[in-house]
Amino acid sequence: MNSLGNASGTSNNNFVHNINKNAAVLLYLACVSFVACFLGERQAARMRARYLKAVLRQEVAYFDLHVTSTSEVITSVSNDSLVIQDVLSEKVPNFLMNASMFIGSYIVAFALLWRLAIAGFPFVIFLVIPGLMYGRTLMGLAKKIREEYNQAGTIAEQAISSIRTVYSFAGESKTIAAFSDALDGSVKLGLKQGLAKGLAIGSNGVVFAIWSFMSYYGSRMVMYHGAKGGTVFAVGASLALGGL
Repeated sequence: MNSLGNASGTSNNNFVHNINKNAAVLLYLACVSFVACFLGERQAARMRARYLKAVLRQEVAYFDLHVTSTSEVITSVSNDSLVIQDVLSEKVPNFLMNASMFIGSYIVAFALLWRLAIAGFPFVIFLVIPGLMYGRTLMGLAKKIREEYNQAGTIAEQAISSIRTVYSFAGESKTIAAFSDALDGSVKLGLKQGLAKGLAIGSNGVVFAIWSFMSYYGSRMVMYHGAKGGTVFAVGASLALGGL
């Protein structure tokens, strides 16, 4: 980045070479991400099939003692496999990417300009803590939402399987009311989840404050300590984006 604006042909050639090298690295990362997603999809499909086979091999007494309703089995086959698929194909790769980005960004920042990195390192607390709080809150809310949906699914499954009885006793309104009441809890939890997500995203506005401080201190490094503008920008970007 420090070679930008330089009229030297050699510097321009080196700059183009570095851009091509970084583009190739990004292409390799995209290929690895594609392979991870493909393996996650395949593992989830195999797990779903094996789980269904294991359930069908059980004795009839198993469903009387360990399963409250058939909707629980159907929900487990569909929802649980989707959760595992999401973990294998998205969550684990994203975790590895974010962890490596966090560690690598600060290593690069200290290697390029350690004085500026030390000055901006304490601000990582304002970037990491909101993410941790949001992740913990989101996990708890997701678990509660799943329980609410399971309850509503059980009511719907029982009503549909006994539709003649419900119709003969004119219980449509009562069933609809019970189903609506079961969904009210998930709606409230969804609003809380949206609020938590909004607070987490809004807290990222502290990045602008970090950038302003890094720009101020970086300009003084350029004026009085001989630092280069491209290096200052790279260190600031590493500290700000690494904490996200």
